[in-house]
Amino acid sequence: MWRLVTLFVFTSLTCSFGQVPVGSWRDHLSYSRANNIAVTPDKIFCAAGSGIIVYNKKDGSIEKLSKVNGLSDIDITRIEWSEEKKLLIVGYSNGNLDFIADNRITNLSDILRSSVPGSKSINNILLIGHRAYLSCSFGIVVADLDRNEISDTYYLGDGGVRLGINDMSFDGTFLYAATSSGLYKADINSGNLLDFSFWSRLEFLPEPGALFLSVAWFNGSLYAVQMAGTGSYVPYKISGDSWEYFTAASGIPVLFSTSGNYMSYISESVAEIYAQGPTLVKTINDYGFWGKAIRDIIMEEDGNIWIADRLHGLIHNSGDKYSVLTPAGPSSNRVFSISSYPGRTYFSAGGYNQAFGNLWHNGEYSIYRDESWNSVFNYDVRDVVLVKEHPSDPEIHFLATWGYGLVEYRSGIFHERYSESNSSLRSIIPGGDAVRINGMAFDEDKNLWVTNTGVSNPVSVRKANGEWQSFPYGSVINHDFVGDIIINSLGQKWVLLPKGGGLFVFENDGLGLNSGSRTRKFSITDDTNTLISNEVYSIAEDNNGFIWVGTQNGIAVYFNPSRVFDEEPFYARRIVVSGDRQDELGYLLNNETVTAIAIDGADRKWLGTEKSGVFLVSSDGTRQIHHFTRLNSPLLSNTISDIAIEPETGEVFFGTSLGVVSFRGDATASRSDFNNVYVFPNPVRENYNGPVTVTGLIKDSIVKITDISGNLVYETVSLGGQAVWDGRNTRGQRVQTGIYLVFISTADGSESHIAKLMFIH
Repeated sequence: MWRLVTLFVFTSLTCSFGQVPVGSWRDHLSYSRANNIAVTPDKIFCAAGSGIIVYNKKDGSIEKLSKVNGLSDIDITRIEWSEEKKLLIVGYSNGNLDFIADNRITNLSDILRSSVPGSKSINNILLIGHRAYLSCSFGIVVADLDRNEISDTYYLGDGGVRLGINDMSFDGTFLYAATSSGLYKADINSGNLLDFSFWSRLEFLPEPGALFLSVAWFNGSLYAVQMAGTGSYVPYKISGDSWEYFTAASGIPVLFSTSGNYMSYISESVAEIYAQGPTLVKTINDYGFWGKAIRDIIMEEDGNIWIADRLHGLIHNSGDKYSVLTPAGPSSNRVFSISSYPGRTYFSAGGYNQAFGNLWHNGEYSIYRDESWNSVFNYDVRDVVLVKEHPSDPEIHFLATWGYGLVEYRSGIFHERYSESNSSLRSIIPGGDAVRINGMAFDEDKNLWVTNTGVSNPVSVRKANGEWQSFPYGSVINHDFVGDIIINSLGQKWVLLPKGGGLFVFENDGLGLNSGSRTRKFSITDDTNTLISNEVYSIAEDNNGFIWVGTQNGIAVYFNPSRVFDEEPFYARRIVVSGDRQDELGYLLNNETVTAIAIDGADRKWLGTEKSGVFLVSSDGTRQIHHFTRLNSPLLSNTISDIAIEPETGEVFFGTSLGVVSFRGDATASRSDFNNVYVFPNPVRENYNGPVTVTGLIKDSIVKITDISGNLVYETVSLGGQAVWDGRNTRGQRVQTGIYLVFISTADGSESHIAKLMFIH
C-alpha cells in the first residue's frame, strides 16, 4: 500500500515579515543527533532523528524536512540516494518507508502494517539497480523502486528462522548480510533466495554465530564489524575463505561503509577514509571544536567530506576546515513543560518518571526568541521541570528542578541556586541534594510561589525583596506529592496533588502566617457528590475566571472559585457534549487523561491528552473545533506533555514525547486599542493561497472587508485580537486584483480603524 503527497517546500512556510500563516505547522526539533548521510550531485541529505537536513551545494542554503512538511513518520534509521532512479529512500524504526523524488513523497507502509512480531526497524539500505534491499530486524525485505512495492522477503536462519539483519553489501555476484547470528552470503543469481538454504553462513570466522553490526565490500575484500561482548567490537578483513583483524586507529569500531571509490572506517574516537589499495587518505580525530561522535561519513571525488555527527548534526570538511551545517533548534527533543510569553517561549528538558523518580537529565532549557534558538546548560543540576520569567525583567529566569532546588539565571548566566542553605526550601533527605520543586507562579506583587514535594512545609514563597518564607501546610495536604500551582484572578493559589490527592487551595491576605490565611483540600466531585477523579494532571484559569482541571477522567470545571472556602460541598461540573466519540458517555474527554490545558485569546481550550493527541474545543467546551493526532496531522506523538500559546501570534506549541511542533492558531490575545493593527500578508501575491490575517485587534472587533467601491466582500468578528479571511467573497470566489479596505470597529462602535490591503490575483 502506498500513499503520495506533494512536497511543496522543504522549509517552514513564512510570510515576508517572519510569521507563519494561520493554520500552518512548524517543527521545533533538534537536528543535532545525526546518524546517516546521502550525497547527490546537488544536495546533501542528513538524517537526524525525526527530520532530515537538506544542504544545497549550489547556494549553501540549509532546509529542513520533517513530518510537518511531508515525511510520513519520525525516528529515521536510514536514508539512501539512488542516482539511477533519482530518488531518496527514507527508512524508519517502525518499518515505514518514504520515497522522495521530483518534490513528491511516496509512502510505502507494507512493513509497518505487517503482522511480523517485534521490531520492524529498517537498519540499512543496499541499492542494486531498481531494487532496494532493506536490512530489517526480522530479515531482508526487497523493495521494487519501479513499481513502488515490496517484491520479496528473505528469512535467513535455519528452517527460515527470522534473523535480525544489521547491514548488507554486494560484490557483483554475492549478497552479504551482517546478522544477529553471523555473516551470511548468497549468490544473487540463485534460483530462489526465498529459500533459506540458498544462504550460507561464513563458518570459517573465529565466532561464526556472533552478532555482526556492519559489512562492506571494498577493493576485492569484505570488511565487517563483530560484537565480541558488551562494549567490545572486532573489525575483520575477509578475503576468500581467510580472514585477518583489520588494523586501524584505536577506538571502538562502529561500522564500515563504502561510497564511490572510498571506504570509511568509523570508531568512537576517530574516522578513517581509505582509497583503493586500500590506502589511508584521511584521518578525522578533531574538528577544532568541542565533542565528536561520528556516525556516518562520505568523501566525494573532489575531496569534500560530509559527516553525520550525533552531537553536532551535519558537518562539512574541506581541507582543515570543519563547518557545522545544522538548522537551529533545541539541543534535544526532550520536553517536559513549555512556558510562553510575548515573543519568547521556554522549553524544559528534564522531568521525572511515573514513580516521581529522577530521570537524571542534565540541567537544560531552551529559549525560542526572534526565530532563533538558544540552549542553556548547567551540569551541576539535573531535571529542569519548569521555567518562568520574572514579571519585571524577561532576562531573569527561574528554573524549577526535581531534586536540585530553584535555579536563577540572569541574561543566560547562572546567578544562584536556592536550596536548604539559602532559602526556606527543604530536601526530602535532610541535608541532602533532593529539593524537589514541581510548580512556580508569580503573584501580582511579584512574589514567587513554589511547591516543594515531600516536606512538611510544601509551599514556599520568594518575596519580591528576595526574602524566603515557607508555610506549614503539610498536615492539611496530608499527601506525598505536590504538583503545579496557579494563582487565579482572585489571588487564590490552586495546587495539584498528583497520585490521587485531588486539589489544595489557599490564600493569604498578606505573607504572614496569621494574616488571613485560608486553606482547603478537597476531592473532585460532581453535584451528586460522586468522585470524578482525584488523579490530577493539569490546571488553568480561563478568561472568565473559571478553573479547568485535567484529570484521569477528562475535564472538571469550577465555575464559582470564589466560594471554594465557604461552600459545602464544593463541587465541579463536567462539560456535557454530544458523545460522538467512542466511550465519551456524554462528557468532555471522558476516560481520557488530560495532561495539558491552554487557553487561547478567544477563550477556547486546547487540551492535551496522554494517548489521543490534542483537542481544541469552544470556550464552553461543548463543541470540538480540532482534533489533532499523529495520523491526521504533523503531531509527532499522541502523548502530550504540555501546551503553551504565544499570546501575540497565537502560535500553539505542543510538547510531545518525541519533541515539539507548533500550529499557528487563529486567535490571539486582544489589545486595548487599535494602535498596532497589522494585516498580513500585504500585498497578497498571486502565488499565495493561504489566509489573510488581521491582528492587533480589540476583543470581539467587527471586521468588514470591502472593495474600493465599497462593496462588502467579507465580514466577521475577531477571535480575541485576530481575524482571518480566506481571500474569497460572499459567493465563495477568490477576489480579483485590486485595493481592498479593512474596516474595524469595536462591538459598541466606540473605536474604529481602517487599513488597506492589496490583492494580486
